[in-house]
Amino acid sequence: MWCAGGVGALGVTLGALLFVYQDRLLYVPSVPIRDPDDNPRGYRNPLEQGISYEDMYMPTLDGIKIHGWLLKSPEASKVPTLVYFHGNAGNIGFRLVNARQMQLAIGCNVLMVDYRGYGKSEGTPTEEGLVLDVEASLRALRESPKSGVHPDKLILFGRSLGGAVALAGADRYPDLVRAVIVENTFISVSHMVDKLMPMLSGIKWLVLRLRWDNEEKARRLTRPVLYISGLKDELIPPWHMRSLYNASPESSGGGKRIFTVKDGTHNDTWERGGLEYLQALRSFMEEVFAGKTVEMTPSVSGSGSVAQPSKAEGTSGDDSCEVPVGGGADGLEKEAVASS
Repeated sequence: MWCAGGVGALGVTLGALLFVYQDRLLYVPSVPIRDPDDNPRGYRNPLEQGISYEDMYMPTLDGIKIHGWLLKSPEASKVPTLVYFHGNAGNIGFRLVNARQMQLAIGCNVLMVDYRGYGKSEGTPTEEGLVLDVEASLRALRESPKSGVHPDKLILFGRSLGGAVALAGADRYPDLVRAVIVENTFISVSHMVDKLMPMLSGIKWLVLRLRWDNEEKARRLTRPVLYISGLKDELIPPWHMRSLYNASPESSGGGKRIFTVKDGTHNDTWERGGLEYLQALRSFMEEVFAGKTVEMTPSVSGSGSVAQPSKAEGTSGDDSCEVPVGGGADGLEKEAVASS
């Protein structure tokens, strides 16, 4: 009885803490460092990595300014732009190597965005606020004189928390984006409570204010989507990504893809995926900007249930994705499994 009472009291205490502090538990902008100026040398701004860039301060609809770095291709007005939403902790400086790699391999621009309350961005992070940050980023790319990018070639990319932000942006502002790429993202905050705080599963409906219901948004997608999943993700079980993929429409808006990295963990899937990871991004973007529609049907290979295209239709023209990296890519004709 004493044991049961102690466990119950602990559950109530944890539930109360979750109710009060759940925003601080989900959003951790100062771990390890908030302001990029305080980062180690090489990660304080793109010039330290030899990258030319534009500083972007973007006003939001609720009256604050968020900050980002726009890494521009020499042909910025012709190529696509990835709007890059990073994972939970820290600032955009720690993601410079990854963003630069994408820029070079795909031949695109990359806008790296710090959410409100992160990096040099004003405000306090909230679920609604981060969705407004997506709108501010897209509007700045389309209207700011600093931008110089093609306004109709914008793709949302998000990793972990950033994947939730990207899905929410594609859900609310579908007319402003051409596609979305989601990496190692959760189904919902509720499902993450089951994973990280299982003793609170029975009372989470009483205490959870944050939702981030990504599965619901995945079901409503009207734009092509690529899911990237590290099969050794230690934080978000890989079945979350498979569930998001399964929830997405088969062909609405251009179809869906899933690319898995056999040894990919939560934070290093892009590193362990290597060239195949970059080829997956590139192939997806090429299809999007060639106007192809891909209807996905399940099939089985040595790696289990995969996705293969049953139809591809499209047009070519100046809406293409210019890619500087050489050939050899299969694209995503089937789900690729990469290893280091």
